[in-house]
Amino acid sequence: MHTTSQTPHQTHWNRVLLNAFWIILIVDLSIHMLVPLCLWDQYSDTLTMGQFIAQSVIPDFIIVTLIIILECIYRWRPLWSELAITVTSHLFALLMIINLNDELYVKSLIMLLPLLVSMIYMKCSYMIASSAVCLLYTIILFIKASNLGYVPITQTIIISLIFAATALAGLAVIGRGRDLMRSLENSVKSEQELRIQNIIMDRLSKIDPLTDLYNHKTFHEYLGWLIDHQQINPFPMQLAVMDIDNFKKVNDSYGHSVGDIVLQKVAAILLEHVGPDDFAARFGGEEFVVILTAKTLDHSHEIMKQMLTAISDTPFAEMDSRSVTVSIGMHDFTSTDSKNSTFQKADDALYEAKKTGKNKIVIS
Repeated sequence: MHTTSQTPHQTHWNRVLLNAFWIILIVDLSIHMLVPLCLWDQYSDTLTMGQFIAQSVIPDFIIVTLIIILECIYRWRPLWSELAITVTSHLFALLMIINLNDELYVKSLIMLLPLLVSMIYMKCSYMIASSAVCLLYTIILFIKASNLGYVPITQTIIISLIFAATALAGLAVIGRGRDLMRSLENSVKSEQELRIQNIIMDRLSKIDPLTDLYNHKTFHEYLGWLIDHQQINPFPMQLAVMDIDNFKKVNDSYGHSVGDIVLQKVAAILLEHVGPDDFAARFGGEEFVVILTAKTLDHSHEIMKQMLTAISDTPFAEMDSRSVTVSIGMHDFTSTDSKNSTFQKADDALYEAKKTGKNKIVIS
């Protein structure tokens, strides 16, 4: 079963290291194939086919097998890839060292490979383990060089210093990298918190806290923007101003807490009936406004009529199952209207609805 729980970043670096292993293998194979061919005249008497197979073919075959195993782990067990690649880098380096001639003393530097792999993975545990293997390898080198004279011992000391410097640099890079990651995480967290605070502040500045409708300020901004937009791309638009009838009597008879419940319910009914292109806001007190767009006047009038009926048909347990009514004034926007004149005409229609019996819609 294919596991996909690794992050894309981890998968990317696993792939990069596997590709690097393939490239190193190709270089190693080229050396083993081309060098004997070029120098065959010199070594034909001493290098037999059996020796060639033992010194070149078998180690390279083992390396190929290891990389294929890593590819299988990468494909089917990706969570094991990091550890498998790190461990294999040690085997890879040791096989290449064994495979090369002892006269090439710099071959010992191939042991830097697992240190570099550990550094790429940014894990101290890998770096410490790789450093321990390098230390063990260095001890073996010292034992071998102790009987070979000054130059081999000096070379071994230089190689040991290179290993130590690389290991210390790797640990420093990992430590610094972790500090940067923590700093980045803290910065991202602070940015997210600031963004959330800004969203909350933006919402508080635009939303009426009692009804969850837009507030008076947002209504004026949005109406002004729509009217400005009408100059570029005209579209049907109607403004409805709604007022709860006899709301003062509700507060006086049942208290302001019940009045708040009435406001919340009326707002909820408005939200149930407005469409995604429409806008509803609490204008102030018991007064609401609705902007309807991309609809004919008849369609908008029908929507407001449904609101009026839904409100009057809603009983309130807090008012002994009585209901409230609303009066609505509507204006159909024309190209000669401004923001102020649009609102004034809808408000005049509301006044007419109040004066002529309430619980009705008047269109100006």
